[in-house]
Amino acid sequence: MEAEHMVGRQVQRLNNAQRAAFYSLHNIHGGGHTRELGIARTNGLPLGADTSEGGIFLEASRINHSCKHNAQNTWNSELGQITIHAIREIEAGEEITISYLAVSATYVAAQAQLRSVFGFTCTCERCSLPESKREKSDTRLLRILYLEEQLGDGFGIVATPLACLRHAHEMKQLMEEEGIQDARVARLYYDAFQIAIANGDEARAKVFAERAYAMRVITEGYDSPDSAKMKAYGERPAAHRLSGTRMKWKQASDQVPRGLEDEAFEKWLWRS
Repeated sequence: MEAEHMVGRQVQRLNNAQRAAFYSLHNIHGGGHTRELGIARTNGLPLGADTSEGGIFLEASRINHSCKHNAQNTWNSELGQITIHAIREIEAGEEITISYLAVSATYVAAQAQLRSVFGFTCTCERCSLPESKREKSDTRLLRILYLEEQLGDGFGIVATPLACLRHAHEMKQLMEEEGIQDARVARLYYDAFQIAIANGDEARAKVFAERAYAMRVITEGYDSPDSAKMKAYGERPAAHRLSGTRMKWKQASDQVPRGLEDEAFEKWLWRS
């Protein structure tokens, strides 16, 4: 009831044009909630990755979902706005799509969540794959989720840094195979940055931060706070709080090798 009253009060504060625009939005909840709360829960977009707060955006809230989306929605706290950035080339006439899912999800898990929360069955490019290809995709996504868990415990980056770096490298390869081009790639490079800098390797940390920055710019824009943070770490890796936790791989940031072919550089970067 508190949520219903809160949303109702916010709607009443709108002017007539804004209120009419709000009521024009879709509501999948029928009589399960007040009309206002139903619209809010159907169309709300998160105000950041680590918050339960959401907002209604008259244009962005109309963007449909795809498990193989071509755009990224991000709350920019500096601008006080939600931004939508294309993460790949979008053909003329092609629908702009974002992901409604917070994490990588297999076909069954994605369908269950989308039906439960948003009331629709997804028929996107990925969900429409032949079963054999869909199963291969699910296998990759399950492996990515497993590797994310391994990297997320925080202990391994100093206890078993080489194993963690190899996990990150495998994730990168799986994401490329899966066609993932969104903020998950930037987070992966930031994970690799933290592995390197926690072990004193400013050279590799610099490269990983620069790659994380490049991906943040694509998915969030130059004016994103996360883009600014990654740019700063690329310029000065040692500014990170984990810098020098251990010095097992001690190397200065100016020791990035020059003149290597791409394959040789990647082998150096990932210690493979």
